[in-house]
Amino acid sequence: MMALSACTAGAQDEGMVLIQVGTFQMGSPATEPERDADETLHEVTVADFMMSRTEVSQQEYERVMGKNPSEHKGSCLPVENVTWYDAIAYCNALSQQEGLTPCYIVSGTTVTWNLSANGYRLPTEEEWEYAARGGKQTPFNDADYVHDSEANCYNATAITTMPAGTG
Repeated sequence: MMALSACTAGAQDEGMVLIQVGTFQMGSPATEPERDADETLHEVTVADFMMSRTEVSQQEYERVMGKNPSEHKGSCLPVENVTWYDAIAYCNALSQQEGLTPCYIVSGTTVTWNLSANGYRLPTEEEWEYAARGGKQTPFNDADYVHDSEANCYNATAITTMPAGTG
């Protein structure tokens, strides 16, 4: 699954929401269960950025890319089975369709972020965590634990993928 971020706060449309500047504790405390060694708790400040309200749906992805790689098919379901390279190609293609400057310059497996571009991009790790936490300090957006029945991911017990924006 993937979410989009616009390169500039001015590129606003109904599918995007402004996430305002803020400072938060990124990472996790040493006492948190299932914490990895690279999750050291540290303070991070993010500038204003735009982010899609929901994951990219299969319908949106197929409209831009002409194909749907998802295993669990459904136009309103989030696109899945995409690589990071697929995701940046989607961002660039969507940017070009909307007359924006693509954010990524791709040369083979080397990708450079054009910071002056006004097109769509993936959120940074810091932006993603800041938005996902929703102002809370819990490991997940609303609790200390996510139960399989609430997860929208590969190893969850649910038989099907939930529609974009509901997981």
